[in-house]
Amino acid sequence: MRLFLLAALVASGAGAKPPIPVPPGDALLDRCAAIESVAGALKISGQYLLSDTIDDCGNLLGPQEYRTSETPWRWASVTKQIVAVAVLQQVERGKLALDTPIAAYVPKLKVANADRITLRMLLQHTSGLPNVEEGPADPRKETLVQYRYDAPAPPPGISPICLGKAKAEPGVRFDYNNCDTEVVGAVLEAVTGMPLAKLLDAEILAKAGMTATVLVAPGEKPSGRVGYFPDGRDDAFIDVGRFGAAGAVRGPPRDLAKFDRALMTGQLLKPDSRAEMERGNPKLGYAALGVWSYTVPLKGCATPQKLVERRGENGGVQVRNIIAPERNLALIVFTDRPFDFGEPWQGKGGTYDLLSAALCPA
Repeated sequence: MRLFLLAALVASGAGAKPPIPVPPGDALLDRCAAIESVAGALKISGQYLLSDTIDDCGNLLGPQEYRTSETPWRWASVTKQIVAVAVLQQVERGKLALDTPIAAYVPKLKVANADRITLRMLLQHTSGLPNVEEGPADPRKETLVQYRYDAPAPPPGISPICLGKAKAEPGVRFDYNNCDTEVVGAVLEAVTGMPLAKLLDAEILAKAGMTATVLVAPGEKPSGRVGYFPDGRDDAFIDVGRFGAAGAVRGPPRDLAKFDRALMTGQLLKPDSRAEMERGNPKLGYAALGVWSYTVPLKGCATPQKLVERRGENGGVQVRNIIAPERNLALIVFTDRPFDFGEPWQGKGGTYDLLSAALCPA
């Protein structure tokens, strides 16, 4: 199948762009075997996929009774990466500019410093806006009260916390929070005239063939994977839809691989736009636009590897979506139980070991 697709690309015409090199099928499977060996040693419970520009391989990890590889997961803050792509699509069309104050697009939006905050600041978390995570937590400190099904539903739109007093001057310091992306979602809806769910479906999910993925609405109780806390209780009480633009996407890992593949092959963004999105700022901990982008040495690789990382956490679920853009490979890992991924730039830890297996096989 892979050879047929590659041949079709080569035969698509003299004026067509040359195909992006991909490792042969056996090489991809060898990489997956190395990942599974490492994941087994780390005792990961969840699922992984490794994708190139044409194909992918992967498996369930740990005890997986009554589950399949196509069961949906919460994508948590990987949603922010998808929303960032939607912003850059509108930049390409001239409807948005990264460095224009958001008041130009949503004049009636009651956000502090809207006349100075830009989309770049929001996507890099330097807006200075309040942090929704400072709201009241539930008794066990497992999530905010506002994200529970059994809590009163918040008003439609941006969380009231996000409309409060600014914490800092715009553009001064990095402060990760969900309010930034909630505001970005409101800007997208204003300039396109479409609800965010329909916009993402039309411009990203459909184009990438992500047919089993949705932006969950508040109050919905979709089937799929849940996470577990250290004491074994599940987190099914979390209303994922209430995270909105900041974390409400849900779908199977293979659809996330399709998203990564669509990015790597230019189906979603032009090369200049993708480069802008993936330009990490060292002064901000290498935060880029909706992702982090940095270069690190990995065990077994002769040279340091450039990585574009998006991580997410929601209740007991964690996710890592990491693209190696110069290798045209993407590693996706979901876990449903506590697991310490560590930080790859420290030269150790779960993410470091998994990436070394994926990108630097013996």
